[in-house]
Amino acid sequence: MLTCVKTALGKTEMLDLPVPEPAPGEVVIKTSMATICGSDMHFLDELPNEVLAATFPTMMRPEGLPTGHEGVGHIHAVGAGVTSFKEGDRVIASCLTACGRCHSCMNGDYGICTSLSPFGSPLFGCQAEYFAVRDAETSVAHVPDSVSDENALLASDIMSAGFSGIERANAQIGDSVAIFAQGPLGLCTTVCARIRGCGLIVGVDTIPERLEMAKKLGANVVINPQEKDPVAEIMSLTKMEGVDIAVEAVGTQPTFEASTRVVRRGGVVSSIGIYSQVPQLSMPTLIPSFHHRTIVTTICPAGRERMEHLLALLEHGTVDLGDLFTHRMKISEVPQAYDLFRSKADGVLKIALTP
Repeated sequence: MLTCVKTALGKTEMLDLPVPEPAPGEVVIKTSMATICGSDMHFLDELPNEVLAATFPTMMRPEGLPTGHEGVGHIHAVGAGVTSFKEGDRVIASCLTACGRCHSCMNGDYGICTSLSPFGSPLFGCQAEYFAVRDAETSVAHVPDSVSDENALLASDIMSAGFSGIERANAQIGDSVAIFAQGPLGLCTTVCARIRGCGLIVGVDTIPERLEMAKKLGANVVINPQEKDPVAEIMSLTKMEGVDIAVEAVGTQPTFEASTRVVRRGGVVSSIGIYSQVPQLSMPTLIPSFHHRTIVTTICPAGRERMEHLLALLEHGTVDLGDLFTHRMKISEVPQAYDLFRSKADGVLKIALTP
């Protein structure tokens, strides 16, 4: 099978590797569609294979690290002990697998399962013609027939992560929200803010195509920091009080600090960005909201039940995230897709990768 493998820092290759055999508790999925996530770029460009091998030793191969953690497809083979899935079932796999037995899982925090490492249990290898998923009973979900591959694929990761920025902030009907960054993650946050019943929704980004998408998906106001100071604009929009919730959705010091500056006293800063290149964050203290606000950080909520809830929303609700897929390429072209995604050129958001 064709498999994308990270062979060195910043480098991927398509290799012909054997189709995996399912170990006990695993399933093997024949890929219908995969994609590239911002998290993939952190693994590819920022973490040497030596670090990944030390952190996730069971995931490494002699050739390198199989890439990708968002995939939808059909069950190809079922390992011993798996009873909820059979060959041919259409499924998605959680981007973070969950054992169901560790302390975190027993408390319902499947996204921070510690069975693989103290840093979590990410799925690897979805950018391939077949991929294996461990702990299938808690990490795989059936996809309803009426849900497209595109929407189902997003429910495996980016939809869950983006929605969590609003959920964990405990957004109430009519709350004002500012979302810093309108990449795929921030755009899913914008969608969640709208369907949650929030009032004023402000999207901030430097890429015009992403700001246009933000307006299409629910933002009332969009701000380009290259044209206007987003902090001043948001404070003006809220009569100098600040928003109820500010979401940081990219993982940089400037966006985090801006989020802290625009929150009202008693408000919430909700951080869902990944700060892999920011070893320490700082924030201003001489502002009214510093002494009375909540800061919450969230990793993608994961697990079978979470995916089933999101799939139900896609099946029965009014959410359609298919517009996030701006480009289509073949799985054989994953290295070129990484180059496109990294460049942020041509209005790229999500790339549908198909066999």
